[in-house]
Amino acid sequence: MILLLVMAAASYLTPSQAIAQADTLDGKRVRIGGVVDLGTNSRCLWDSMSDYRKRGKRWDHVITLSEGANIWKRRDRLNHRFVIVEGTLKRRFNEPDVIDLWQCNDAGIDQDSITTPN
Repeated sequence: MILLLVMAAASYLTPSQAIAQADTLDGKRVRIGGVVDLGTNSRCLWDSMSDYRKRGKRWDHVITLSEGANIWKRRDRLNHRFVIVEGTLKRRFNEPDVIDLWQCNDAGIDQDSITTPN
């Protein structure tokens, strides 16, 4: 029983799984694991480095990150690394009339924490 609880606590969604379930998960606390891309025009979490390299071809493998958890201050330690992000999923990250140059997808996560697994 304890092992099952530990395994459940360690689980996370990929960005594409979170996007596929965005209607159900909207406003709920989630854990999402993926590869961070913090660049001039991106604040994103990708399913994998392979998906990041194919950017521009598929946008169902990437979710927008908020500016929370001091993300820009930690860019050197986070960029292009696998992380676990915890926070509130938003099916629609911004209102339709908001232009966000860093937005990668309609869905996003307003993260409380970002950790890099050992």
